[in-house]
Amino acid sequence: MIYTLTLNPAVDYYMETAGELKQNNVNRGKNERFKAAGKGLNASRDLSIMSIPSYAVAVLAGFTGAYIQDSFKDYPFIRLVPVKAHGNNRVNLKMYSEGELTEVNGEGPYADEFIRNDILRAFEETSKDDTVLICGSLIRGFNAMLVQELCEELHERGTTVVLDSVQLSLQQLCDCRPQLVRLTEKELGALLNMDVTAENAKEALVKIRETGLTNILLTIDSNDAALMIGEQMYCLSHPKCRPVNKVGAGDALLAAYIGKRTQGVEPADALRWAGAMANAVASTMDETTLDEVMNRFDETKVISIA
Repeated sequence: MIYTLTLNPAVDYYMETAGELKQNNVNRGKNERFKAAGKGLNASRDLSIMSIPSYAVAVLAGFTGAYIQDSFKDYPFIRLVPVKAHGNNRVNLKMYSEGELTEVNGEGPYADEFIRNDILRAFEETSKDDTVLICGSLIRGFNAMLVQELCEELHERGTTVVLDSVQLSLQQLCDCRPQLVRLTEKELGALLNMDVTAENAKEALVKIRETGLTNILLTIDSNDAALMIGEQMYCLSHPKCRPVNKVGAGDALLAAYIGKRTQGVEPADALRWAGAMANAVASTMDETTLDEVMNRFDETKVISIA
């Protein structure tokens, strides 16, 4: 079974400005919509599209937490596991103005000792047959040491650990001993103190491999991705498109890759599925469908770069 953990979920508030965004002025919005979100929740939603079940563990608080919980009640392949907290989950503004995206993310609730223990207890039944995706930003009160503690407990039960965009230093990432880490080019660059681009991605992956992190799923800009599994490296080759939706494609990439790997699909083929899913998510503001993923699967190729 796949578990996803979203420590700091949100209600994403999408809107477009009716014209140019003006500072120190009243701006009018249009095409407003709300969406329950958070990297782990997004991953569970994307897995559900592929009919792959998951447990979605999420810290939920207040009226925004109730909205998030209600939003997931009709997904047959998702079992939401709420960890209740005080306050409210954050609201994240995703504002599009003349094709450019501006994001303002809220802070979210605080995890006290009781909530921290509830988070750890949510994974007590995991085993060697399970995979846990620890995704997104950390909630206040749940620091890097607690992430390491959770990872250690999962390792003791033989559970596969995957980290995605968790706010950890390079040493902390290594100490968590993840079987896979998803990083953006900016995150990888920050860890290595270098600028990472599509042109030098292979060099950067070789450098991070020397630290002991040998399995990396790397997203580059909005269209490119690379995968390193030990000594093997692959990159995606598919038609470039201007993304309609700039939020969630990386979550979809990871979800599809992990979902297919748990089904026994080889890494290169799983990356192909991942690229198709990410492309489908980026191509619409609405929820994508399996048909859309399949349409993009045929035009998605994987190239070995090792």
